[in-house]
Amino acid sequence: MIKFKNNSGITLIALVITIIVILILVGITINGGKELIKRSKIESLLTNMITIKSNAKVYAEEINAEVWDLGDQDKVNKRKELFQSKYKMSEGDSSIINKVDNSINDSNGCEVYNITRETLNEMGLSSLANDSEDGEFVVVYNSKDFTKLEIVYPSGVPYDNSTYYTLTDLQDKMRE
Repeated sequence: MIKFKNNSGITLIALVITIIVILILVGITINGGKELIKRSKIESLLTNMITIKSNAKVYAEEINAEVWDLGDQDKVNKRKELFQSKYKMSEGDSSIINKVDNSINDSNGCEVYNITRETLNEMGLSSLANDSEDGEFVVVYNSKDFTKLEIVYPSGVPYDNSTYYTLTDLQDKMRE
């Protein structure tokens, strides 16, 4: 009679299969983690842009209260002066206007202002100010209705094979 020896060890094949399965799981986890990190950075940027927008609305209301009785061209000139002197926001590049949608960029025209580092500090976004350059964020106001405004990130945010420039576009994408 032939006696078989009872082996209780792991075979080489079982070990290789186990290592392959572990590597696959690690790969999936790392890729998923990268996506979560990317999404959290975009959500942080969104939060900062929302803060900028709320402050920009307050600034617009304060300035419009000061210029409400002026003529149209005088209002524009005085607003530019006040944005610069009170809030350190410089006049921005008007080519940014074509990045905003028609609800802001209608037949009334738009005014564009760069958010400076000093403005970000005043808004309570000092950590963002330390990491940003002047004009990295831009606010576009409708010239006749300053309650209509958009925050633009001119360098764009790449996400899901597209680049998003405005707060509204980013919010819409993140809601999907």
